[in-house]
Amino acid sequence: MMTQRIHIIHMNDLHSRFENMPKIATYVKQVKEMARKKNEPVIVVDLGDHMDRMRYETEGTYGKVNVEILNETGVQFATIGNNEGLTFTKEMLKNAYEERKFKILTCNLKDIHTGLVPKWALPYTIEKIGDLTIGWIGATAPYETFYRLQKWTVEDPLPIIQKIVDAIKSKVDLIILLSHLGIKADEQIAEVIPDIHLILGGHTHRFFENGLWKGDSTLICQVGIFGQAIGHVTIEYEERNSNKWMKMEEQTIQINEFPDDPAILSLLEKNRKTALRELEHTITYLDRPLPVSLESESPLGNLLADGVKRWVDAEIGIVNTGQLLEGLRSGKVTKKRIHEICPSPINACKLNLNGKQIKILLEEALLPEKVHYPLKGYGFRGKELGTLSVSGLLIQYDPMSEDYHKIVRITFNGEELMDEKEYTIGTLDMFTFGGGYTTIKESIEDEKEVQYFLPEFIRDILAVQLQNQTWIEQTFEQRWIQV
Repeated sequence: MMTQRIHIIHMNDLHSRFENMPKIATYVKQVKEMARKKNEPVIVVDLGDHMDRMRYETEGTYGKVNVEILNETGVQFATIGNNEGLTFTKEMLKNAYEERKFKILTCNLKDIHTGLVPKWALPYTIEKIGDLTIGWIGATAPYETFYRLQKWTVEDPLPIIQKIVDAIKSKVDLIILLSHLGIKADEQIAEVIPDIHLILGGHTHRFFENGLWKGDSTLICQVGIFGQAIGHVTIEYEERNSNKWMKMEEQTIQINEFPDDPAILSLLEKNRKTALRELEHTITYLDRPLPVSLESESPLGNLLADGVKRWVDAEIGIVNTGQLLEGLRSGKVTKKRIHEICPSPINACKLNLNGKQIKILLEEALLPEKVHYPLKGYGFRGKELGTLSVSGLLIQYDPMSEDYHKIVRITFNGEELMDEKEYTIGTLDMFTFGGGYTTIKESIEDEKEVQYFLPEFIRDILAVQLQNQTWIEQTFEQRWIQV
């Protein structure tokens, strides 16, 4: 019997690194041309976090550029990541996906009002590809608290996937899971549901050169981050006594040597112009510059701390200075400029810390290894963590004293900060995940006590602050005083 082949090209966690998409498109077209001559189907899939609002093109088109690029690249199936589901509102996602030419699969994300998957998605689909009948299932990372704030419910994916597999396994030759769940969840699913033959994954940015086999039945594939590499799974099969015999192999492709596809370059140029027109909207005019410093307090850092405190209605505001990549000059400030200096898709939150915990946190902000820590992940798009800017506190410190003994006095509303008293803190969600200043996460006894504020990012809060001259003037008042 003649052996037949199907090719599946997969990518994950592009994060709007558009410089790699023209090269990926070239590889896809080359594979399709080769496969066409042999009558071998080629399927292209994306595993989520393709969109990232740190890029002008994505921010200024509200994700439409990403959809156009996926269309042009020939993607047939996709699932969504947390960057799509949590950094875009429902309406933004609906609008972005209006012109999609691919099927979006996500079985565990549902509308909070209807209990159904969104109209632009399916929980699964069964497709005849070549002579194989394939069941495709999609699932995304279950960040329950955050999705609820965006008016979604997101459920534990494993029992839902199991139910779908039980319903379709007798109808298909092959089951493929498109996963934005992360490698631990993928491995668990492979062990618990061996009827899934192939898991194409993302979210945790792992790189497996030839995939990862779990037992004899399930191949797990994930190819890093930013589209620096893509995966190419080849499935071979033939008829044997009415059963399809299959062999699967994963090959990873480094795409840096491939030429750029002109169609993708043209799409990027068109959308870049559209995005820049949107981002040239004027936010305010400044009478004087607002500088920023990574290592010490500054007017712009204070403005953000004040804004977060005010936004969540807290007693104290605490933010890291590394969120702000540059200061602002006097004159016109546009939406684009605010995006340039504060690109991280980070949200404000509100929690309680006692005086002792606050003091430890502020002592950490005086440690050079903290200030210059090159933080990766947690939504942070800066370079180094930075010290802490505060609002509502006056801190006296001696920089020549020993570490963790530099702070001489902290006052709140003119009174000594009390060790055992709790204060409401407006700060950043990344700290509650364990990013950077880990004292905050370690101090949270019950995650349910943290209140998150979505969908606005801290740059949206900064834009509001910049439109009030009184608030701007207050930022020049010193909060950290050397003694």
